[in-house]
Amino acid sequence: MSESKNQFLPVAVQPRHPLVWFLFVVFAVLMSWAIWTTSPLQSANDRSRWCTVWSLVERGTYQIDEIDQVSGWSTIDKVRHQPAGSDEYHFYSSKPPLFSTMVAGLYWVQKTVWGYDLRQQTQTTAQSLLLIINLLPFCFALLAFEKSLRVLQLGSIAAAVVFGIAAFTSMLNPFLTTLNNHTPAATSLLFCLAGLIRLQVAKSMSERPATKDFVIVGWTAALVCCFELPAALFGLLSFVVVVQISFRKTLIAYAPAALIPLAAFFITNVICTDGIKPFYAYYGTEKYEYVHEGVPSYWVSPKGIDANAEHPAVYLFHCVVGHHGLLSLTPVFLLAFPGWWFIFRGSQPKGWKLIGAMGVFLSVVILAFYLTRTKNYNYGGNTSGLRWILWLVPFWWYALARMIGRSLSSKLGMVCLLLLTVASGFSSMASLRTAWKPNWIYQTAARQGWIDYRTNVARFRPERMSVLNPAALLPQGARFRFGGSEDVSGRAIVLEVLEAPESVQKQIAAGDVVVLKVQLEGKDEQVLKSSEVVLFIDVLKSGAKLDSALKSWSAATADAQSDLKAANFGNAEGWVLRTLQGLSIPKAYQAASERYLKYRDDDGSYTAIRCDRGAARVRVQHPEEGFVWQQCDVFYCDDLAFGVARWSVTLTSEQTGKIIRKETWTCRELP
Repeated sequence: MSESKNQFLPVAVQPRHPLVWFLFVVFAVLMSWAIWTTSPLQSANDRSRWCTVWSLVERGTYQIDEIDQVSGWSTIDKVRHQPAGSDEYHFYSSKPPLFSTMVAGLYWVQKTVWGYDLRQQTQTTAQSLLLIINLLPFCFALLAFEKSLRVLQLGSIAAAVVFGIAAFTSMLNPFLTTLNNHTPAATSLLFCLAGLIRLQVAKSMSERPATKDFVIVGWTAALVCCFELPAALFGLLSFVVVVQISFRKTLIAYAPAALIPLAAFFITNVICTDGIKPFYAYYGTEKYEYVHEGVPSYWVSPKGIDANAEHPAVYLFHCVVGHHGLLSLTPVFLLAFPGWWFIFRGSQPKGWKLIGAMGVFLSVVILAFYLTRTKNYNYGGNTSGLRWILWLVPFWWYALARMIGRSLSSKLGMVCLLLLTVASGFSSMASLRTAWKPNWIYQTAARQGWIDYRTNVARFRPERMSVLNPAALLPQGARFRFGGSEDVSGRAIVLEVLEAPESVQKQIAAGDVVVLKVQLEGKDEQVLKSSEVVLFIDVLKSGAKLDSALKSWSAATADAQSDLKAANFGNAEGWVLRTLQGLSIPKAYQAASERYLKYRDDDGSYTAIRCDRGAARVRVQHPEEGFVWQQCDVFYCDDLAFGVARWSVTLTSEQTGKIIRKETWTCRELP
């Protein structure tokens, strides 16, 4: 038989069942909707890659310094690197550059032809790219997967059922809505395994294997390795398989096809990192852990799940059947185990044992590899699933496919298959547009208190009921200005510590009371009728409710109040109390993780001060918007006067989630 006629192997392959096309259309429409309606720049992970894409096209460099400074684009998945021959450090994505370079090529075409701008038209530009990068290849890969099942002599009905399970129950689906390396790796693997199966079947029938299949296997196996670095072992296995089928075609077809993506991987890496080692390999070094402009990198002191230090046994449990478990999130994969049993038991059509053996071996080795990385026990971060094992999912599809035919032969088997499929589909659909957020099992376990990966932060003692910390007030005469954001028309609040009247000198001497004058510059007559308000702050009661801690001192005499020009508070007092409290309703601020506030020095350089973040939120009635959430976030810094560097108040509609108003006040006299 000639090689050209061997493109379709002469085996009893059943025709594709019409159900496959129906499922294909439903899947394509569903995922197109999910991609188009999911917000871009979902997490630090995908932002890291988008930053590289933008920088390559717009600035011609892998450096992401500029775009990383833009609100909404900043990422913690970056390294600080000093390029060869340069005296300056620059930021780069910590991700291997090849995939981002490929996406940048598509973005360049998109911008050149249609004029879309990734920064100005982020939603349209990013999601249209994802349709091309993620969905389109994955749809064709699913069809190749279904056809390979029929080549392996699985019936057309069973193949259609497996196709539906693969399309609608996988935790790969949420990642189709975001820029990542896992779905391209799984897509490449599907094409590669389909090619390996065709080669194995040709060998078993003593037919001449198609040269194009060697090219496909070489190209896609190398891509899997480039997208998922631990998949290098799979690349080696694919070479061992094809060289046994035909050494000559491995040399003239497989090897050249594999060398192209591999060469691109190393070339882009050398251009980006000045070496062959990807930035991934520098984790734990000064490239990840540094202090830049006074702010330590996130990886100096990781938070939350990134600081997880569980026992390996606990980590293994959650990887398999726990909150990130392959089997708990996709219970239909339970059928893979008896599927592997039937694959290795007795004679099977050629190709089953190869795929089965590779699947078992790689699953065990890859899982064991990540169990040895005890400093990275974070399950891939705040994600919907165990993302670093997703590229192996096609192997599990083949294993459960071997069991599907038997399941469809009995009513009990069909019921079990249906229940497992529905449960798996629920996990996939529940996280469809939230790939970078915890899944439903994780959220349920967290609500029940079974797991808690939050970083413990010491509570404020005493409690803080205000944006000010009275204990940090400076001596008499101290005067500080807090500038407002554009949302409050550039106004400023000026706080000044006054000399107290004689009637309260004893309390002042004892350190119990501070007299504070509050002045609003650029006042709005509708908000504040008086430009000055004088408050007496009882330091010893700073942990009490604000209406006790911030008040007009009742013991002061009328003459003293007159001397302080504080006879008429009216609406002014109410506005000041609400502003300095941060909330309409007195509520204690909960301590959160530390933050750093950057500011510019006189010489033009930047530095930062460390702050303890406090946050409080209350539900209040808005006269026009109905119920709204009023949240105040405070950057406390006891080294500053009044103990605060910045605070912001945000009103968010409970019904729509829309931000109604936001005010930010920042200390203008930072050290």
